[in-house]
Amino acid sequence: MSLARHQILSRIRKGLGRGALPEEKQQQLHAAMAQPQRNLVPQRAQAQGQAAIDMFVDMATEAVSEIIHINQVEQIPAHIDNLMGNDSRPLLLSQEPELTSLDWDGANVSTTARLAQKGDLISLTTCIAGVAETGTLVLKSNPKSPTTLNLLPDIHCVLLRKEQIIGGYEDAWDLVRQEKLPRTVNFITGPSRSADIEQKLQMGAHGPKRLVIFLL
Repeated sequence: MSLARHQILSRIRKGLGRGALPEEKQQQLHAAMAQPQRNLVPQRAQAQGQAAIDMFVDMATEAVSEIIHINQVEQIPAHIDNLMGNDSRPLLLSQEPELTSLDWDGANVSTTARLAQKGDLISLTTCIAGVAETGTLVLKSNPKSPTTLNLLPDIHCVLLRKEQIIGGYEDAWDLVRQEKLPRTVNFITGPSRSADIEQKLQMGAHGPKRLVIFLL
């Protein structure tokens, strides 16, 4: 545990009148965090292979995600051009080599690498997994793919490979923990929506109006 975190938690415990944790209890907590144990996992979250892929597509579609099946990653620029229509705003492109190396000029798509901001049209990112249980994408922040790309443009496009589709959230957290924990982990199920105002469903209330998944 970092010194800053230890100091913060110690002040919280002191404010609650609980005092410092005994050394033995601290060791137990550290061990539990180092090797987290799973709770009961429902049957549907244990799907694998083609069953998991089919479930992901069904659940994502039900959540109003748009699935575009592709056979090779090189097909993405043409699809992006179609999604953009006649809009001249640039594509905000995550800087992973498998995306930046595509023939964007050949598809007449202008790209840029920066933080997303209000008024941006479209972004393209990768993800670390797709959760079949709920049709959810799992994305983590990194210097090449800032979290704003997931949240601010009207259209968020994501490359998902079939081998990245897993059964449940427990599997997703196992993947996240394989490396140093990122600052942000986003679980995204369909485009943003809200029915808070007069119980009328509004798309894009707090984020993208469309979520487009390129399933490879």
